[in-house]
Amino acid sequence: MPRGLPILAAAAAAAAVALALVPAGAAHADGAPYTGKQYDFGGTITQISGDVPVVDDIANSITASTAATVDEIAAHRATLPYGDIYPAPGTPDQLTTYPGPAGIPASDQYSVTVEQAGGPVPSFVYKSLARKTDTNRELDTSWTSFSFSGAVTVRVTRARPGATGCLVRPYSAAVVTGFSGSTCTFTLARPGNLSVEFEPEIHNPVPHPMLVFANPPEVDVPSPGDPNVRYFGPGVHTIGAGQPITSGQTIYVAGGAFVSGGFIATGPVSNVTIKGRGIISGLFMDTGSQELNKNQPGMIDIADQASSNVLVEGVTFVDAPRFNVRALARYTTIHNVKTMSWWYSTDGMVGGNKSLLENNFVKSNDDSIKLFWGDTTARGNTIWQLENGAPFMISWNIHENSQTFHVYDNDVIHAEHYQIEKSGIFRSLHAGSGTLSRYLFDDIRIENATWRLFYLTIENNKWYDPARGHGEIDQVIFRNIHAYTTYQKPNVVQGFDSTHKMRNINFQNVYANGVCFNNVQAGNFTVDPATTNAVRIYRSTDGSCRT
Repeated sequence: MPRGLPILAAAAAAAAVALALVPAGAAHADGAPYTGKQYDFGGTITQISGDVPVVDDIANSITASTAATVDEIAAHRATLPYGDIYPAPGTPDQLTTYPGPAGIPASDQYSVTVEQAGGPVPSFVYKSLARKTDTNRELDTSWTSFSFSGAVTVRVTRARPGATGCLVRPYSAAVVTGFSGSTCTFTLARPGNLSVEFEPEIHNPVPHPMLVFANPPEVDVPSPGDPNVRYFGPGVHTIGAGQPITSGQTIYVAGGAFVSGGFIATGPVSNVTIKGRGIISGLFMDTGSQELNKNQPGMIDIADQASSNVLVEGVTFVDAPRFNVRALARYTTIHNVKTMSWWYSTDGMVGGNKSLLENNFVKSNDDSIKLFWGDTTARGNTIWQLENGAPFMISWNIHENSQTFHVYDNDVIHAEHYQIEKSGIFRSLHAGSGTLSRYLFDDIRIENATWRLFYLTIENNKWYDPARGHGEIDQVIFRNIHAYTTYQKPNVVQGFDSTHKMRNINFQNVYANGVCFNNVQAGNFTVDPATTNAVRIYRSTDGSCRT
């Protein structure tokens, strides 16, 4: 595990992750042997009893391959000026808060203090208003950001009366809260991206969310005098869209900086660092129209896949009218980034081939994390999904053959799917000609979602020309998925036709609707026998699926 990696998991959750990575056959550490059903092309159904070595082999191969890729990414990142992102072990206790920029109003919903030694100090609280008001059921989102090591006590006070208690999500952070008056108090021993929720407003839609971004200490901070650094210090900076990203450049947004701007690479770039504890806002680009916003640029846009070695770290992106972070470079790291955006076409983040998406917070109304370009690891992320899109998007009109994705130890704390029929936590709407394969989703926790868990299809859409042909999706494993709620809609697995199938799709120890899935009935699945093959739904026989 990288040094300083802030995984806020309870001991049981951490143990589950460790066990999930044990090679197949290691004393059935993950709860094997299994029981369940396999559904093959044409409608044949066979019983699963015992081990499933074909799936274990795929999972172990993906794990080994992506672990090697993460090491490759780290080796490239180490060559970047200001490319270090992990505090050293034994970092002394410290707490850093950031000033509110002049002219940026503080939230009228919440106030926050943090305390380590010497008494509580205020932490400035921002607020972003909902933008797609015809569908957004939330009214705004407030947030604060600070950095620390050691332990820190946080007090969040709600301005409105009527609260009866509080909690902190994700559950895996195991944060114990105290509540008095209108103040929620808790102590953190590790960094994390958290939602502080006041009862009874803890279920979708939460009208006034409050987020706490408790960052690790900054390391490898750029020098403002370095000619290769574009340095934004505390205060408001209005720079506009289309700001160039160039090879060898570092863009630094200090804590307390509020930058109205967007950054774009117009061709391939390499060795780029974008980091800091400040904010980049896209509100100035927002037209107020869903259709017009589709023509707006992204906040960070590196679209040329010939690019290489990009780091985006620590920055908070708010009010993007289009996507937040598109960094399609080979060897990309997106680490401890925070995004909050409201429009149907605003995606959270996507990396290129050989990418690491780690410890981020994503609140988006389109896809939060896109898993399109292979050799990608996404771990330690926290997602709040709005009405549209999916927390984990597997495919959308992709024509390349992409493979090998490891998505593990992530939390979905809310999914506000209410009305869009094809929504789901895990989703593919694959209309492209590429074949996408070798996905391992492991140890994913879903807290407050009631629409649908899986929507996995190959199907046309209005943005796709079917004359371009169709591909397949193959070798997908969902393992140790724990959903705390009950879903209204059936899970769907469906290919396009008999030669463009969903193949080798595996659901191992998936818990939702109060049960562990071991057949289509238990999981409320619709599996099309004419367009799928080797769909396996099975659970451990020792009861470990529920833990």
